[in-house]
Amino acid sequence: MRLLILRWEFPLLPSLFALASHFVIVFQEFYKPGPKSWETSLLCVPIFAYIWANVFSILVDQTPASMLSASLATALPCACLAIYFFYSRQIKRKPDPQVSTAKALGIALSGLALVALAAYGMGQITTCTNAKCRGATELFGNFRFSSFYMICLWGGWISMCSFLILHEVLRRFKR
Repeated sequence: MRLLILRWEFPLLPSLFALASHFVIVFQEFYKPGPKSWETSLLCVPIFAYIWANVFSILVDQTPASMLSASLATALPCACLAIYFFYSRQIKRKPDPQVSTAKALGIALSGLALVALAAYGMGQITTCTNAKCRGATELFGNFRFSSFYMICLWGGWISMCSFLILHEVLRRFKR
């Protein structure tokens, strides 16, 4: 625990993005009248991405498996929260779209494959030495943190949407 506290990073853009998402969630959930929506869980991705990027960059080596697990650690709680909102708030769904079940399954699996491919690529990059990368350190933190942050942020959003599509496909089979 001491290691996490001592090496925790506060880069400008990721921490501001997580803080802004937190304030929007608080405003949306507590101060906005009327029914809430599942889209609130989309705002949890930047918060989890900031947290998991710090934890993984401090405790784990940068490998494709650790990148993929960091991305999934971001996406799974957010997808579960969205599914919880679907059922607890009885959100009215639109009628079934004209997308077939096989096509929806293909979209979801291709999204997950894209995240796995991106995690493999980010795990293979070791460091960045040119001047542009050093300048980005001020905005996004050191290279190791920023690579975990980017895979958590973008991979988290793509994986979360893929998991929600898979949930919809399973819901269609259940009927």
